[in-house]
Amino acid sequence: MKALVALLLLTQLLNCKSIPVGPFQPLLSRVIDCDDPESEEAAAIAVDYINSHNLHGYKFALNSIEKIKVLPRRPTGELFLLELDLLQTECHIVNPLPAENCTVRPITDHVVEGECDVKLLKLDGSFSMLSRKCHSKPDSAEDIIQICPDCPLLAVLNDTRVINAVNLALAQYNGEHEDVYLRLVEIGRAQILHLPDSVSVEFAVVVTNCSGKDAQEHVDGCLPEDQRFGFCKASVLTEGNITVSCEVYGHQTLCLKFSITGVAPLVIAIAGVTHDHLTKEHLGGEIPSLSKGFKHHDLRHFHRGPAQDTSDSSSQEAPVATPPAAPVAKLPLCPGRIRHYQV
Repeated sequence: MKALVALLLLTQLLNCKSIPVGPFQPLLSRVIDCDDPESEEAAAIAVDYINSHNLHGYKFALNSIEKIKVLPRRPTGELFLLELDLLQTECHIVNPLPAENCTVRPITDHVVEGECDVKLLKLDGSFSMLSRKCHSKPDSAEDIIQICPDCPLLAVLNDTRVINAVNLALAQYNGEHEDVYLRLVEIGRAQILHLPDSVSVEFAVVVTNCSGKDAQEHVDGCLPEDQRFGFCKASVLTEGNITVSCEVYGHQTLCLKFSITGVAPLVIAIAGVTHDHLTKEHLGGEIPSLSKGFKHHDLRHFHRGPAQDTSDSSSQEAPVATPPAAPVAKLPLCPGRIRHYQV
């Protein structure tokens, strides 16, 4: 009986026919140039996202697309990986002006350069951000001096001379405008000049619910009003020789979390974005007590939104086919054009 069963199984095995399965067909990557309109569209969306989620310092403008790589994504879509070179503009993040309309700082104004690696998904003709990793740094002092020996360099933001200049300038502005009382959000930039000795500062402010008279009576009760921000520039020669101008903007939606001495934290938020840091520099007129001061707000520390600093685990890059030996594969023309100047 056992022999009969074994014979039947052997017969079935001999009668089985294998179904041919072809080799796995990997998708081909697509080569496009850094100045291709599709590359520029992806870069524009990435820069807009970076600016809208940067909650300190200044907005940045695209200077050039350094590299681009387009990979297929299973089951559908394409992944765009770009390296972007950015330049700091004169618009602080509280300025409602779109970044593309902001003036890029001249190279003699101790420019700050940003570098970003971004990853976008293109699906059904539309781009969406998956991840970004950025950092920024001022141009080297040596390069600035070589271009403009007399141009001032960026000063450390928690320098006592800088803090004093901001306090004096803001006090003078508030004293000259009794109808509104402004409080400090953050110091954006500072430069210490010589011959004559003076301090040039830029800082963001917020409109409070107090008049100048109210602030004299209970300054701790002066809270931000209706998400109205402003931006000030000042030059302080001496305590009695101060030039200050402030531009106050209309109502806008920003996400900032303030810490005021003796008052519970107040959150001004935009949907989908959170700002988790309680920072004493906001509205307190103080600067973070760091062992090493900083001269600018690094893009590395901007705050997360829906797109994270790591790759999206839900996207899968399809295997890329090895190109044939001939003809030679086309290489993208990169880096792309420089829109402003080479740093």
